[in-house]
Amino acid sequence: MSTGVIEILIVDDHPLFRRGVRFYLETIPDLEVVGEVASGAEALEFLRERRVDVVLLDLQMPGFDGIETTRELLARDPGVKTLILTSFGGWDKIRSALSAGASGYILKDAGPEELGAAISAVAAGGSYLDARATEALLEHVDPAEGRNRRDGFPREPLSEREMEVLALLSRGLGNREIAGELVVSEKTVKTHVANIMAKLEVKNRTQAALVAIRENLVPGEDPR
Repeated sequence: MSTGVIEILIVDDHPLFRRGVRFYLETIPDLEVVGEVASGAEALEFLRERRVDVVLLDLQMPGFDGIETTRELLARDPGVKTLILTSFGGWDKIRSALSAGASGYILKDAGPEELGAAISAVAAGGSYLDARATEALLEHVDPAEGRNRRDGFPREPLSEREMEVLALLSRGLGNREIAGELVVSEKTVKTHVANIMAKLEVKNRTQAALVAIRENLVPGEDPR
């Protein structure tokens, strides 16, 4: 992968849509589309030979859908970043995609600038949910979902520094960006993020951001 350039694989079974997205993304400095395929199976085959920074992935496709593809990609390479780009905004689809390990979720009618911002956030190790996806999740998903806390066992409180990290994480910042904001090492941020997820008993950064908002740990923040 080229230093400083975000390399992208587009996965969608509609060729005209793929080409339109590719045309737009290639007008943005530091974004490079290195491939486009029509199915999850083709994506898995492509990524056997070449690693990319972000996989831009449709949900509804023949064969492997976007959720199954995300699971398989992460089983092969836990560091892969997938951004779901779909026309389906139902909370069940969003929850399933995030539970599978997707780093972000954005609807196909989002503005081109928003798509570019989402790709950049995900590539940097952050997360991205567009406004409607966030609203759908907050409306339907219980903040305790995905956690195994037993009744009567209070959660271990976050430290002041962990709260600062959580607030920045909830804005979609990656570890490097958080380190820059707090003037600490990236390794220190990784430790704080791991501790936050353990204390909140969640599986990923996006779930941590949603819990933070739902429980007013970081009032007014948006997990983007």
